[in-house]
Amino acid sequence: MASDIVFVIALMIIVSLAWSVLAVPRLRKRLPKIYLIARSWWLMLAALYTCYVIAKITNDTQGSHLQAYPYQWLLILFFILIGLRGSYEIKRLWCLRSKAVLIHKLQAQGLQPSTLLLPKTSLNPTQHYTRLNYLDLLLSVTFLSLIISLVALQQLTWQREQYGVLLFVLFASQFNDIAQYLCGRLLGRKLFKRGLAPTISPNKSIEGAIFGSLVAAILATVLGLWLSPFTWWVCLLAAYGLAVSGIFGDLLESAFKRQHGVKDTGTMLAGHGGVLDRIDSLLIGVPVFTLLYWLLG
Repeated sequence: MASDIVFVIALMIIVSLAWSVLAVPRLRKRLPKIYLIARSWWLMLAALYTCYVIAKITNDTQGSHLQAYPYQWLLILFFILIGLRGSYEIKRLWCLRSKAVLIHKLQAQGLQPSTLLLPKTSLNPTQHYTRLNYLDLLLSVTFLSLIISLVALQQLTWQREQYGVLLFVLFASQFNDIAQYLCGRLLGRKLFKRGLAPTISPNKSIEGAIFGSLVAAILATVLGLWLSPFTWWVCLLAAYGLAVSGIFGDLLESAFKRQHGVKDTGTMLAGHGGVLDRIDSLLIGVPVFTLLYWLLG
């Protein structure tokens, strides 16, 4: 069995076990948010891996000399659907009425302070959309480049028969989110009193960013040696680059949300928020990696 398929199965088993343990009533009551995060992780991974495995198995059974990857459109469709949902979340924050509905929904679910006041422009009955600025345009262009890069990276890895590279890139970024969260919770602000970006994301600590990115890079390097054809130092550079860029992508999306006065861009993924909240760590690193992989690969 190919290494990437083994990785897919192993990760699904791990996440399933974690979700099952957290579903125990006692733990679920003590850690309700962690339970919701684990459930959302399982659903997202199940959708991604279903598309991936079908495309990969079909390729192996059909043979590369016949029809080339006839079901790879499933992965492309998956990324396009993410793009459509993310675009909707961005557009919803531009529309003042839709933004107000989202804020009320977040407040009703206890995800946002009920004392938050809507922007003054929302009180103007003749104004339906907020005035866009450079941050809105920057996030929109970055998000569009991410979706294009995901489709392009899938095509490149399939053409070069380096399937595991796609998984390596996706989870090098996602490992960073988890590692930062855990390191931030364990270390708190014991070394640095000041937060990483207090005006943009007050809960992020410098300790979490530094040690989380290092832990994520080490774990992703091991994964890259298993899944990709890269040497160890290429895996390490790529993994650390994806980890650091994930921090900036997270801060970019946090600045966008803070500008529009919302804590999350949606409520689709319980424990995470919206699609943008889940993939913010991919915004910068994936386009840069895809470009370098295309030019140097």
